[in-house]
Amino acid sequence: MEMALRTPEQYLESLRDGRRVYMNGQRIEDVTSAPVFKEAALHLALSFRMSHDPEARHHVLATCPETGEEIAAFYLLPRSPEDLLKRREAIYQVSRYGEGYIPFIKEIGTDAIFALRMIAPQVDRKYGTQYAERVKKYHHYAQAQDLALAGAVTDPKGDRRLRPHEQKNPDVFLRVVDRREDGIVVRGAKCHITSSPLANELLVLPTRNMTEEDADYAVAFAIPVDTPGVTLIANPEHWSNDAFERPMSAKHPIIHAMILFDDVFVPWERVFLCGEWEFAGPLALSFASWHRFTGLCYKGPVAELMLGAAALIADFNGVGGSSVVRSKLRELVIYIENIYTYSKLACYECQVVEGIAWPNPLHCNIGKYLFADNYHLMIKHLQELTGGIGGTCPSVADYRLPELHEALDSYLCGREGIETEQRIRLVKLIRDLTSTCDAGVHMFGTVHGEGTLEAQRMMILREFDFRPSLELACRAAALDVDLGGIKV
Repeated sequence: MEMALRTPEQYLESLRDGRRVYMNGQRIEDVTSAPVFKEAALHLALSFRMSHDPEARHHVLATCPETGEEIAAFYLLPRSPEDLLKRREAIYQVSRYGEGYIPFIKEIGTDAIFALRMIAPQVDRKYGTQYAERVKKYHHYAQAQDLALAGAVTDPKGDRRLRPHEQKNPDVFLRVVDRREDGIVVRGAKCHITSSPLANELLVLPTRNMTEEDADYAVAFAIPVDTPGVTLIANPEHWSNDAFERPMSAKHPIIHAMILFDDVFVPWERVFLCGEWEFAGPLALSFASWHRFTGLCYKGPVAELMLGAAALIADFNGVGGSSVVRSKLRELVIYIENIYTYSKLACYECQVVEGIAWPNPLHCNIGKYLFADNYHLMIKHLQELTGGIGGTCPSVADYRLPELHEALDSYLCGREGIETEQRIRLVKLIRDLTSTCDAGVHMFGTVHGEGTLEAQRMMILREFDFRPSLELACRAAALDVDLGGIKV
């Protein structure tokens, strides 16, 4: 299979395929030219541009072990801690290439592929299916074509107290409604799917564990975004293309979508799980750890951006170096180093499953929990250092108005030596990180992306080995108890 690293232009051209996308009550005919979609696509195209940038490409390229050819590093199946560190570096560097915001177009999809490559062989051994070979072929196909992938995992869920088969609306979890000689037909929806309107293909996985009665919901597959019956409804954006006023969201918008599957046909060669209900949970958990590892890798540059902005605004305001400022900067440094420590530790202490190096799930969950649970606190530190101007700064249009400019330039100044416009530009960046609609979406995404905080709490207790601690406490207290009967 011929392999090629696509250019940004080739990626953008691949999106002009008639896909059904809606936003704000309108059909989006061309996602590469419509407002906000165009800018979001250009942001994602950074991933392809970086592959051809002589000064940066080494960060995001790897050698295919089967062919010896260059591939996007995101597609490299990790076999060792070193491979995981390479993936970590690729995600980190592409995020910095996006000025702190990751171009989410290969990472989540390959999280899904790697989870499938871990679980599919286990399904095959029990049921005699051929899923592992199908997943492998699909992996090689996506890698060779340098595809843009979205991972579609989260279902609408309906009544959270009920299992999929117990729901009043049977389609609030995506399910198989027909099995044919040439494939399956699925119906339902997936929610909050990052970059999906701008992807080439969707990797669809179950979102939770299943029972035998839920067998029709235990399904995994891959399809092109323009498959008949697929409709994407993008989240509404209160968007501005003014890069002075909105320095991040104007250049780096990230679009999410709800995806409707209206009796969508999937050929058997693209089906990776179908009814093997007891493997839905392991597949979801495997994906969760991969995806939380990805979160650990891309969140560092966001935190770096916040730290840099915090240090600069304190200096521009004339209070740089003060003990109050340094105490808040210290908290941001600790936040960053927590992220980096757990992302590296997850690589070094990985688990090997089906010959695949899997990021340590305990470290992934703790790291993700810490960065998500403390994100709003870091926002608070940045807001506090900025001052009220972060929420009330006059618009750029007013600042540039001749009859207002002189007064605003005089009153909005900071310390001597810093031009007022430079301070305003920094304030606008901080506002876009902390207070705009886009900032609010990022806050929600930090808490709920890669799984909720409660999901991490559950997994931390599940993965942690309590026995050494129990044994130590028993020895210290001279206890003679059966640890098998201790509930934790």
